[in-house]
Amino acid sequence: MSETMIIALISGGATLIVTVVTSILNVRTEVFRNKFKTQQKRLDTKNENLNNVYRQLISIINLYPSSSPNDILKHIKYAPGYSMEYYDAVLRSLDYQIEDSKKQLNTNNLNFEQKSELEIEISNREYAENKIIENKNRYNIAKEEYEKFRKGDKVVFDLYAGEEVRNALVTFEVVIHNVFISGKKAGEGSDPINNLIHTSRRNLINSMRSDLGITE
Repeated sequence: MSETMIIALISGGATLIVTVVTSILNVRTEVFRNKFKTQQKRLDTKNENLNNVYRQLISIINLYPSSSPNDILKHIKYAPGYSMEYYDAVLRSLDYQIEDSKKQLNTNNLNFEQKSELEIEISNREYAENKIIENKNRYNIAKEEYEKFRKGDKVVFDLYAGEEVRNALVTFEVVIHNVFISGKKAGEGSDPINNLIHTSRRNLINSMRSDLGITE
């Protein structure tokens, strides 16, 4: 076999190998590209669906009051205890106490100090009563809106939400149950660090932002 023919065969073989390798690389590149497009499409779909759901959820959890009735009542002497969403029972007890203090105030055998103490107790109870009514209204609105969320947008949430967000929501639900059902105190409403509702709400919001890739 002549040298020219050998060179031609080697050259043809090399060209074939290059062609095959190039074809394989092109196929792999196309597969990777399609896989990337599919993943990106899934991510876009997830973000599109979750963005609205997360916005709705944030607006709802912000409706919840940051204190329990027992937090409001902690400075009241002989205050009634709150639990199991029994707002009305607490308000009735405060009414009875206010009425009784006013009756005592109208007696003639009280000195100045006793009258002052009764007036302060009446004022404190009336203030607490107004704050508890406000707390009750906010809680009932939040509870109703969250129930609507559970029956509607929760389906999308369960489908797309990340594990960290799911866990944070469970924690928030437990805190709300402990505060407004079991009657535990949440802490000072003005304390963003030690207040249980503030903390669990902030963690939930941060986890949702992280799940959407929002870093600012």
